[in-house]
Amino acid sequence: MKVINCIIVEDEQYAINILTDFISKVPFINLAETFTNPIDALLYLKSNPVNLIFLDINMPELSGIDLIKLLPKNMEIIITSGYSEFAVAGFENNVLDYLLKPYSFDRFLQGAQKALDKLLLLNTSKPAPVNEQSDSFYLKTDHGRIVRINFNDIIYIEGLKNYCSVFTENERHISLVSMKTLADNLPQQDFARTHKSYIIALKRIKSIDGNMVMFDKIKEKIPIGVTYRDSFFAQLNNKMFK
Repeated sequence: MKVINCIIVEDEQYAINILTDFISKVPFINLAETFTNPIDALLYLKSNPVNLIFLDINMPELSGIDLIKLLPKNMEIIITSGYSEFAVAGFENNVLDYLLKPYSFDRFLQGAQKALDKLLLLNTSKPAPVNEQSDSFYLKTDHGRIVRINFNDIIYIEGLKNYCSVFTENERHISLVSMKTLADNLPQQDFARTHKSYIIALKRIKSIDGNMVMFDKIKEKIPIGVTYRDSFFAQLNNKMFK
């Protein structure tokens, strides 16, 4: 499970309280700290890993725009402001999103999802070390819900053009995510690509008959494509008793 560590930099306590409440409702975001003084936030960031900052613009000592210019370039910023006129300046400084106060939880969640999508995109080009693997991940479904899926519950994944369907014993989750993104974030030793449209959980295999894979608990059969046949059986061979 990928978790986004964030901080809030906001000089009004009621605004901090709203953000804190919204963040508590989103399972893939962890609130590490809150600050009313941007200088204190800057000192904190020098020694603490953070992926995302929720940042106000109008603050004493140092404005939000000035703070952005002092931050590392890979830091993701979501501005929270009551003034729309700062939006252009924000996006000129490559902020991820701009939440205009008062904003709803749904609008906040859109920004949070952008942050998660960005984190997943970065991780596809830099796979996580094995010891950072967890037992689950979060997926935004076509109904707008965010669901947690345990790797152990997955039977197979089917690619559908721009979408993917993740099948468990009792559910099917459809998401606007690529097969490559899912494949890169699955435990490589437990899943295998058998076809351009299918990824299967190796431990769920009941039997293999020719070019078809059968599973326990479900009737579906998954094909083994010619392109993936050799690599699939090579991976399966590593798990077989000799």
